[in-house]
Amino acid sequence: MSTFVWAAVLLHALWNSVVKSAGDKFMSSARVALWTGVVAVFVSLATPAPLAASLPYVIASALIHVLYFLLVGRLYRNADLSVAYPLMRGLAPLVASGIAAVTLHEVPGAVALVGVLALVAGVATMGLSGLAHGRIDRVTLVLALFNSVIIATYSVVDGEGARLAGPDALHAFAYNAWSDGLTAALYLPVVLALRGKSAGPEFVRDPLRSAFAGLAAFGGYAIVVWAMTQAPIGAVAALRECSVVFAAIIGVAFLGEPFRGARAGAALLIVGGVIALRLA
Repeated sequence: MSTFVWAAVLLHALWNSVVKSAGDKFMSSARVALWTGVVAVFVSLATPAPLAASLPYVIASALIHVLYFLLVGRLYRNADLSVAYPLMRGLAPLVASGIAAVTLHEVPGAVALVGVLALVAGVATMGLSGLAHGRIDRVTLVLALFNSVIIATYSVVDGEGARLAGPDALHAFAYNAWSDGLTAALYLPVVLALRGKSAGPEFVRDPLRSAFAGLAAFGGYAIVVWAMTQAPIGAVAALRECSVVFAAIIGVAFLGEPFRGARAGAALLIVGGVIALRLA
């Protein structure tokens, strides 16, 4: 499972870098969401339908993801990828572990909890170093932390929804496809309401790049959703946040963002957290 989760980690960082590198962050995130929906439609046709017990989770997930994509588009307007991304992802594993413990009685073991806390500390340090050096403003910081709660919420919803969707990986992928397809269907009128007729030409701009980002977004998260049927939700959510290291590398190597000493120390904390989770 670990190899697949690492692939998901890289894919997640890649599609976020596509949004950050675009001129219009809002429309870039909208294109990713809509192209993810296109990919989801094809996957849904090739997989068995998720069981009826998971359908309320599909609806809840789609509604939460619409808010998530709106916030992603706003976040990257005033912050570096290597700052906003760690802050946005930072608290999510800890909050997800707490929600899963209360609602699903899924309590992580001592070693796993140490790994989660190390990962949270690492990603938070990486992001807060950017705040200290003026790479993010306070409003964006608040939005990033709020989106952490959004991420934690949909992680728990999708983890439990995928478990109810059916007995195998195909049903987990089908659950994710239905959720992503509904997210795109709900998000489209929101984008049109906010941007009006100008949104039309934006939807078809840079189709290859947008299609790649949509495929990466779908594939990366589908693997995570499946992984949450095989392991505790909090542990998978924490391991997923290792994508902040890839995001930092992409930000420095391709977007010209600085990488100071504090971020290097944060990367070591993240690696330590990964080791703890592997040992758990």
